[in-house]
Amino acid sequence: MGMSSTMSGRPAWQDQPMRGQQRTPEPLNWQRFDIAPVWLTVIPGGLILASLMISALVGLPADTDAFVALIVLSAAAFALQCTWVRRSTVSGRARVLIVVVQFALTASLIWLSPFYGIYAFMGYLTALMMFTGACLWIAMTANAVLAAVSQIGGFDQLGRSWPAFCVLVLINTGLVVLFSWVGARRDEEVARREAAVHELEQVQQRNVELQEQLLLRAREQGVLEERARLSREIHDTVAQDLVAIVSQLEAIDGTDWRGRVDTAKDLARSGLGEARRAVYALRSPMLDAQPLPVAVTELVNAWATVHRLAAHVEIAGDPVPTDADQDLLRICQEALSNVSRHARARAVDVCLSYVEEGVLLDIKDDGDGFDPQRIREGNGLRGMRERVSSSGGTVDIATEIGGGCLVSAVVPA
Repeated sequence: MGMSSTMSGRPAWQDQPMRGQQRTPEPLNWQRFDIAPVWLTVIPGGLILASLMISALVGLPADTDAFVALIVLSAAAFALQCTWVRRSTVSGRARVLIVVVQFALTASLIWLSPFYGIYAFMGYLTALMMFTGACLWIAMTANAVLAAVSQIGGFDQLGRSWPAFCVLVLINTGLVVLFSWVGARRDEEVARREAAVHELEQVQQRNVELQEQLLLRAREQGVLEERARLSREIHDTVAQDLVAIVSQLEAIDGTDWRGRVDTAKDLARSGLGEARRAVYALRSPMLDAQPLPVAVTELVNAWATVHRLAAHVEIAGDPVPTDADQDLLRICQEALSNVSRHARARAVDVCLSYVEEGVLLDIKDDGDGFDPQRIREGNGLRGMRERVSSSGGTVDIATEIGGGCLVSAVVPA
């Protein structure tokens, strides 16, 4: 269309500095030097002083006025260095002016005394500090020519020693190329390290975000597991007690009502206590101060008394406390509740066995049994399996119609 525009959609001329408008000064290339700014004052001052002393010792220049001029120019060169060396930013025009004035002062000093070629070394440092790209090459090449003039003995030797001058210019320029290449490689290495550090920071930030997500998911999973645990606790305690209370009340007849009511009261008190403990997610009181075999024995005896059934408890092996004791006790409680509600059994055998592989709990009744293929798994059996799954345990059911039922829970040691 014949009209240029910037990426932002504005005309290109709006992004150009207006006449009289100053560009923002850019920072000096301090990253190229691993020294404090004060050393760029001390070093040139020392080089100027050394050049002046050597010139005085050899009698250059012989004229007093020329020697005074040498001192004045030396002071001017040092003052120029002090004017910019402590600044962090310098505008583009000021950089060019500084390099040109330093070049002119160095050339004048070499004109008066070729020993100021020692100070000419500062031209390289100033160029590296001020410029990049083509401007850097131009400034360093010009300084190489000035250094070659001092190396052949000054400007008055150019006519007689021009071949040597050309060779020295080539050598100095080659050294400039070498040092510039080394500096460029160093700059690239610094840039790579900075990029690596930036990438590492991004990776660390992503890791922090992932950790936060994992913690959030773990917290959510913990809430779900705690809800499931409380559901099992309520089902295995309060619900069973309520069922037993209903059974006792339904069994009341005209002759034996007082005993049934007393039993229902006891079950209600027990259910209330278990409800409170479930709310506060406490362990069963049966395991607060006694081992699992004692708690199972008391549970079975109390259940047999309430339901007026024969029950036998057998403990095999040497009892060893485990983290799954609470779960095994609840499984036994749920299995006994199912017997009283569905099995129409006359007797129950409970065996708690401690072996090297772990702990085995068997609850066997002589009731009606059932067909596992035709009975849908309820919350009770599902709760049993959930209890021991976290510890690597299993719950199996063996039953048949008319053959009773065997509930076997196994948890590893």
